[in-house]
Amino acid sequence: YLLSSSTDMHWAFSDIRQGRVLTKVSDPSSQHALTCAQFHPDGLIFGTGTEDSMIKIWDLKGRLNVANFPGHQGPITSIAFSENGYYLATSAEDSVVKLWDLRKLKNFKTLQLTDKYEVRSLAFDQSGTYLSVAGSDVRVYLCKQWQELISFNDHTAMATGVRFGHNATFVASGSMDRSVKFFGIQ
Repeated sequence: YLLSSSTDMHWAFSDIRQGRVLTKVSDPSSQHALTCAQFHPDGLIFGTGTEDSMIKIWDLKGRLNVANFPGHQGPITSIAFSENGYYLATSAEDSVVKLWDLRKLKNFKTLQLTDKYEVRSLAFDQSGTYLSVAGSDVRVYLCKQWQELISFNDHTAMATGVRFGHNATFVASGSMDRSVKFFGIQ
């Protein structure tokens, strides 16, 4: 299955094997584009980011917006759920990464990045030990303390995607410099 978000203010759930859209839903409470989408690990809910700085949690089956997380300044650029589904990391065009506790529905940590840092992608590893941030560079944070562990400045342009490799021994990042780089963590 494929979850997509769109600048036409819709999200869609599609069956890629059959090549068809199963459902397409607009948000009647917003007149702003959706900028990103990500499934929760349980597959029953998902999150979207909006152009007007809002993170929304949706019930897939009911097609309902069940929670909202305001607090960013600028369009949302990325969202990522932790492996256990308890936490949500979000970024926007405000040089900030926010961490949300989904059980309490509140922000519990804000990572203030350097001024004008542009975050384009977030990813938790499969164990929930690390969070990676890609943008002006690639950074890895240790989740227990939310401290930066290591950063990589090898791309010559904006890093636009990041994912952890097997057992979080490396991180892979894609960039506007038309390269994919692999960085060892341990």
